[in-house]
Amino acid sequence: MLLAEVAGTGMAGITSQLTTGVTAAALFGTVSEIFPFVIVMIGFSFGYKVLRKVVKAASKGKTNI
Repeated sequence: MLLAEVAGTGMAGITSQLTTGVTAAALFGTVSEIFPFVIVMIGFSFGYKVLRKVVKAASKGKTNI
């Protein structure tokens, strides 16, 4: 879908393209592709937060998590 095609049809054309292009299957397909990346990033951020807390406590001579 080119911008010139959409601009030529007006707002009705834009609405038509959005309603036909966004379906539950397409949305779920996109989410299922991104989901593993999101899970890895959540795990990484949690591990990074715990590691920073441990390093900060160790520098002060404390050993609690």
